[in-house]
Parts: sequence; C-alpha cells; structure tokens
Amino acid sequence: MNEKFLKTLFDLADLVDRFSIIERFHFIQESGLSQSQMMSLFHLNHTPDITLSALANFLGISNPAVSQLIEKLVRSGLVIRIDNPADRRGKLLKLTDEGKKIVSQAKIAHHEWIQSLAETIDPEEIPAIEKALLTILEKHSLIYPCEKHSYLKGEN
Repeated sequence: MNEKFLKTLFDLADLVDRFSIIERFHFIQESGLSQSQMMSLFHLNHTPDITLSALANFLGISNPAVSQLIEKLVRSGLVIRIDNPADRRGKLLKLTDEGKKIVSQAKIAHHEWIQSLAETIDPEEIPAIEKALLTILEKHSLIYPCEKHSYLKGEN
C-alpha cells in the first residue's frame, strides 16, 4: 500500500468527519432534537416504513428506548405509525412531511461547508477530482454492496 496515498485518504476522512460532526452538532442544537432522534429521522428517510425493532437494531438500543424516542417524534409531528400489512398487530414507522423537511434542512446545513469548498475549486480541476471521487465511491460499493448507493447517481 502506498503510505502517502493512504495518509491522504485518512486526511480526507478526518476533514469530512470533523466538519460533518460540527455542522450536524450545530443543526441538532438549533433544532432541539437529540442525536438519537436525528439519527432516527435520517434512518427513516433512508429506509422508510420500518418496524420499531428494526430501528432499535440500527441504533443499537432497546425496543423500549426506541419506543420512547419515537413517541417524542410522533408528538412533535415528525413521525407517524402506520399499519404493517405483513403483521396486523405491528406498526411501521414513517416520516411525516415535516420530518422529511427537517432531514432536508439538516442535509443542507451539513453540506454548506462542502458547497463553500467546491466554490474554491478551479473549473479545470473539477474533472480530475470528480473522477477520483467517483472511483472511491465505486470501490466503496464493492466493499459494501448491500448499501444503497444513490450518491453514485448524484443524490444524497
């Protein structure tokens, strides 16, 4: 492995992590939501109509803890419970339009620094950078094929 290349990848990952965490922290503070609530909203946006136990598994917390967390999101009008067609006794969780709006606002806040960075890149540099980033994203999808890869189509 080329050590200089590996260090560059680590530096890029650290930069993205640092700014992502800062921007997400500021948005969460302003929104009045907890980290777990925001993670739940993002997951429900990415994986709509899931069971409470599937969300608990994703978050790594108990069903009762997720139930309390979801109850607060339901009372806030960000999540609704709908009937599960596969299990008459069970419910599925779904974002409301307001919940989708919060996720969209969080993404915008989260990506502002990327927009600022992109604006500093010279137009002639863009094709080479874009090619390198697409290669990294494609290699990632080879390692983790079960993830949804909407970013390869320009979505986020």
